[in-house]
Amino acid sequence: MQRLWDLMRRWPFAALAVLTAVQTVGTFSSRALWFSDEVRYADAYAGLLRGKWLVLNLNGMAYPDKPPLYFWFLRALDIFTGTPDPAVFFLGTAASGLLVLFAVLAWARVLRLPDETGLLAGLVLLTTFFFAGLLHYSRMDLLFAALIIASQAAFCLAFRPGEEHRRGRLAALAMLLAALATLTKGPLGLAFPILTTMLFLAWRGRAGEFFSRALLPGLGVLLAVVFSWVVAAYFVQGPEFLHKIFYEQIFQRATKTFHHAEPWYFYLIAFPPCWLPWLLAPVALPARTLARLFAATYWKELAARRKDASPEGDARAVLWISAVSGLTLLSLLSGKVVVYLLPQLPPLALLLALGLQDGRLPWRRLWMATALVFFALAAGASQGARFLPAPVSPDGGLPGTAMVAAGFAACGLGLLVLRNQNPRHVLLALALLTAAWVQPACRTLAPALDAIMSPKPQAMVLKAWKDQGYTPLAHDIYQGIYSYYLGGPILESANFEALDRFVAEKDIVLVIKKKKWDTWTTRPQHVLKIYEQWMAGQPYYVALSRKDGSPPPLPSDPGPDRVPQPD
Repeated sequence: MQRLWDLMRRWPFAALAVLTAVQTVGTFSSRALWFSDEVRYADAYAGLLRGKWLVLNLNGMAYPDKPPLYFWFLRALDIFTGTPDPAVFFLGTAASGLLVLFAVLAWARVLRLPDETGLLAGLVLLTTFFFAGLLHYSRMDLLFAALIIASQAAFCLAFRPGEEHRRGRLAALAMLLAALATLTKGPLGLAFPILTTMLFLAWRGRAGEFFSRALLPGLGVLLAVVFSWVVAAYFVQGPEFLHKIFYEQIFQRATKTFHHAEPWYFYLIAFPPCWLPWLLAPVALPARTLARLFAATYWKELAARRKDASPEGDARAVLWISAVSGLTLLSLLSGKVVVYLLPQLPPLALLLALGLQDGRLPWRRLWMATALVFFALAAGASQGARFLPAPVSPDGGLPGTAMVAAGFAACGLGLLVLRNQNPRHVLLALALLTAAWVQPACRTLAPALDAIMSPKPQAMVLKAWKDQGYTPLAHDIYQGIYSYYLGGPILESANFEALDRFVAEKDIVLVIKKKKWDTWTTRPQHVLKIYEQWMAGQPYYVALSRKDGSPPPLPSDPGPDRVPQPD
């Protein structure tokens, strides 16, 4: 094991690339796209392929929710690797995850941490359940986090003592990376690195340095990159589109959101599961050390020494400020989603990596506690079918659960066997064993969950009847849920008055939530339900209606397992 570790230390970038590939290879085409973001982003990408590359489209309309950079990134992967959609969406998440690991390595070097720290932090992330799961979910958050971490690393280098002669250029690089993060998912890409930098400089008594003339070129780069797209979007879509971006998507989501509103303490509840299994790391700390954290004298001494801290002390301060300030900022915003926590994991991973190099700490406790978590997960996974809200297979089972459970058990057993070994070797073994549950989860279990997580089955029914002349219609459902698999825009109604009008004017194939179907008091008798699917929390119906009120021509005997489609 030591020889392998020495090789990885010599080539950390390559080592993390190989370990990422071990978790993701062969999974890019294993399942359908899930409700709701995956299929919506897929439709936005399909619109990009049809020429809507500057301002994204969703279901044939301008899409102000997301900037276009991530979708340009996917297109570049498509061109250079020849990977078409939908596989390119999962390639994009894997590549983005690798960029996060590379950014963490770069940040560790900028902070002048011991040379193993970045590699250890990468292994910590690869073995974190949340991060490992996001490597297989099509979103832009991993690329967003990678650019934020890279921007923070560039800011740290710009304000490192001895780098004053390069501060302007390095700050411009940091601002460029923050601007790219902003064009990936929004202004938090700028807020996170700037907040961390300003708070750290204030902690060190150097707050005025952030407002020096050396940062003016960086400010120019930021404005040039972000506002070049804003101005272009204005000329393409007009002022109403910018109003939706700056008022609805930024101001309202921050102050009084119309979507994902949660109380201020939401992340205090959401964070612990996202940091498993490393949430258990404090069990390795001696009780005396933990007690010091609650002593006022400890914090007074820390504050007194802040202006003459060692390079490692400064590094720890930056990492803690990054994690805590980011979590605080997120808690102050009105709109909250669990995945927004992702940029807070890399600084915590680096802090844990520093701790793992302290041979005085009883890390054996952590490995034993973590093994128990894996055994509990193995037991839960083995009974996975019991937790399903609806069956996904004819026999009521859930394919893949046994293999996933075995993978969890292998991780737990490996930790128990190696509990007395060097923490570096234990973490490396766990990173290798992680694939034992990730691969079957992605190749077997996740595809089985398509039946309750993906709108593709409904979209295929819609498409079959569309080909027979019926007009597809979605009633009061997230915009663009069906467009990607349908192959183009779908009519959407937001209220029953509009729905009644469509029913009276067109032959339609309708998708509607069961709860909306049940409250549709003006529903004509001739509207015929032909398909039902439980998806993401509730049942959905597909129904047929002809404007003349005559019954639709259904197959005489579709059979119990066949989706009703035209003969």
